[in-house]
Amino acid sequence: MTGFRMLFVAGLVLLCGCVAGHAPPHPNTLEFAELGFDLPKIDRFRLDSGVRFFLQEDQELPLVTITIMFEGGSICDPQGKSGLASLHASALRGGGAGDRRALDVDQALEGIAADLSITADTYATLLRFSVQSSDLAEGMGIIADVLRHPRFDADGVALARERFLENLRREHDQPALVARKALISTLYQGHVLGELPSSKSVSAIRREDLLAYHQNVFMPGNMWMAVSGDIDRTSLSALLSPLLEDWRNHAKPPLFAVEPLPAAPSPCVMLVPKDLPQTTVVLGQRGIDKGDPDLYALRVADFILGSGNFNSRLMQEIRTRRGLAYSVYSQFQVGRRLPGLFVAGAETRNASVAEVVRLMRREMESLRKERVSADELALAKESLINSFVFGFADSHEVVSQSMRLAFYGYPEDYLVRYRDRIAAVDADAVLEVAQRRLLPGQQTLFLVGNPDRPDLLSDQLGMPLKTISPP
Repeated sequence: MTGFRMLFVAGLVLLCGCVAGHAPPHPNTLEFAELGFDLPKIDRFRLDSGVRFFLQEDQELPLVTITIMFEGGSICDPQGKSGLASLHASALRGGGAGDRRALDVDQALEGIAADLSITADTYATLLRFSVQSSDLAEGMGIIADVLRHPRFDADGVALARERFLENLRREHDQPALVARKALISTLYQGHVLGELPSSKSVSAIRREDLLAYHQNVFMPGNMWMAVSGDIDRTSLSALLSPLLEDWRNHAKPPLFAVEPLPAAPSPCVMLVPKDLPQTTVVLGQRGIDKGDPDLYALRVADFILGSGNFNSRLMQEIRTRRGLAYSVYSQFQVGRRLPGLFVAGAETRNASVAEVVRLMRREMESLRKERVSADELALAKESLINSFVFGFADSHEVVSQSMRLAFYGYPEDYLVRYRDRIAAVDADAVLEVAQRRLLPGQQTLFLVGNPDRPDLLSDQLGMPLKTISPP
């Protein structure tokens, strides 16, 4: 018998054995134990200067990772100078510090294999720094200069501004970003949240504005620091005390008043014309903030509607069954201090825009009128509970998340009780929260592209049509 025939016979014997034996269980019948999750204890303490610390020791690797937050982001941008917080973050990183110019800062960090990034969001400026524990003292000396003695050299500020302006120019070529900016500027109209950076506002920012912002925001009483890695509390305090001990507070937080939102605008159809083969479709309304009691039921309802990817109703109906869009989604964005936004969106052919809008609104109305099935409810809750665990892949994610939640005023037991509160949501709660919070008739429709007959769609929806330029 040749080698090939021997292999063939042996394979046939194995195959017959598999057929004769028990078939493996179907994947749908498999049962898995619930994922365990226990938050490690975070060491919280505060220096006399007011700096709040969140420490998680982790000696697995000789590394230390630090995230620093200062209250003050784009919510603080002055009128006519939207983008100040973001430009400040970029210029702070690339504008030199202490006796070092920008290149010297980069070389000093590179010499100890350290990494530093600085960004700004709506309510905070954030620094993330990582370094080997043996070089932490030298690294923190550099960070102290960045925090306390920024230079904002002219060439660094100019480079940061040019990058900002170039990013704004490129955004006009991304329909999804154009739609998102139109959504924000419309639904937050009349509030600083709706004042988005533009070429004009970024060009109006001067070095004096950067210095003033830095002086107003960067002080120890307004500083939060999450630290993880190969360091203990005693060593950390001894290291930082001499770097911060003469840093004085010039004001007492909170430094900025967050103004309430004005009344929501009347719904309409907003068209941003672009000569494209497909149209970006976004329905939007104001949503909720972190303290809203509907938070957990909304998480479940939103998963079923559109945030559950291929398990969601929008994806099943619009993509899987009808092939009208490659991607379709919904999302309730929870606001940290003010209500966030609810958005539902898709990209589809110009000729099918009206049908996609009709189907999106139909699925929302269905969620408002009928209880979800037991299978949908179970899948949504299990997915949310299990995915929650993977948000804490390493010690720094745990400690930085703990800091952020404290920074924004979440209850101390938020993380501990999150899964139980999701598990407690039932079909009645989903129905009731959809009826209260999901309001298709009050949603503004944003279209970026060249849809067929937007005037007819406007008439069908009973909302005025407004044509606008990209924000």
